[in-house]
Amino acid sequence: FFFVSKGVKASTGTRHSACLFACVNALKTHVSSAFASYKQDTALSIIETISKLMFTITSITVTSFPTCRVLGNKTCLSHLGQMPKRAVLHRQCLLRPHRSKSAARKNSVAKTTQQQQQQQQTQLNSKKPCNPQADSKNVNATSSLGRDDASLSRYPNITSPGGILRGLDYVGTVTFALTGSVTAAQSGLDVFGCCMVGMVTGVGGGSIRDAVFLARRPFWTFETEYIWMTIATAFVTFFAWPSVMEWQEEHRQKRINQGEKSDDVQYDTVDLALDTFDAIGLSAFAIIGAQNGIRAGTSMLVSGICGMTTSTFGGLTRDVLCGRPVRIVHSNAEIYAQPALAGASIYLMAHRFGAAPMTRIGLGMVTCMGSRFLAVQQDVKLHTWDTKNDGLGVAVRK
Repeated sequence: FFFVSKGVKASTGTRHSACLFACVNALKTHVSSAFASYKQDTALSIIETISKLMFTITSITVTSFPTCRVLGNKTCLSHLGQMPKRAVLHRQCLLRPHRSKSAARKNSVAKTTQQQQQQQQTQLNSKKPCNPQADSKNVNATSSLGRDDASLSRYPNITSPGGILRGLDYVGTVTFALTGSVTAAQSGLDVFGCCMVGMVTGVGGGSIRDAVFLARRPFWTFETEYIWMTIATAFVTFFAWPSVMEWQEEHRQKRINQGEKSDDVQYDTVDLALDTFDAIGLSAFAIIGAQNGIRAGTSMLVSGICGMTTSTFGGLTRDVLCGRPVRIVHSNAEIYAQPALAGASIYLMAHRFGAAPMTRIGLGMVTCMGSRFLAVQQDVKLHTWDTKNDGLGVAVRK
């Protein structure tokens, strides 16, 4: 043991194992001589017991240091002839690395999985060479945040289809917040209620799409600029819109005094501007909703519903909060949800046939805006029952 403590470094596995074997042999010799006067079987059993204990320690050392296995086996084999056959077999078993079948199976599966991942990575690298500089300059690169995908950039710009679509999305968000605030104010809500309804109108459709249909966090929880846009727009609209309505009424009265018919002046510049921006937002929301459905791996049907939900369910929530008939399911106004569904469907079809981003976004925008303007101009409404004259209505308990 003095030799082990002074002449051997613990960090050197080969010397450590050799010294342990030397200690075992020395101990065996001393025990054999000490018990020479006793029966041979008793001495051999004692030697075997001590050898089992020491070789258990040796096997742990050999397993821990891969470099000491060869020397350990050689040293052990040089003394096999001095041990009983039973002890020799036990020592050989101890020197073998102990690994259970489950551990070997796990290592095999892990090695196979690692090889498959390396093969997949090699195939991807061979198909598309890595170019970080080009990827950083690509404004349409897929992002893990929000509604970004191959056809939508993170912020507005005029250099790509995705950047233009994001700008139209901002326009639609502001317009929806404005109309939501006006509707809430006309329904008797205070400034806080108008801000809340304006925010819900602007982001409610996307929130319902994310939370209900796609089972994820609403986009505005990490794209907080939408919250600031909608609240600021609703707040300013609450105080500024009465002046706009006064100017609109004066302008209408002036046109009537000039000889125009009252029916011709009901739809003026303010209404045209609101309908135009509303149609832009409706189209952009429908396309972005369809994009989210595609990215989530849903079918074309579900992706189309996501597009319609994104563009119309904010207004649905607004009408519910304000106690008004829901516009998209009543025919008290021209059709609204159907143009959004048509635009989303055209976008999805173009995407299915592999059209370029600009082409499919343009087709979806033209379809949605065109059908919406046609509905406003021609006063297109869906058929309903004539409950008053035909007696088809049901009694409503008051």
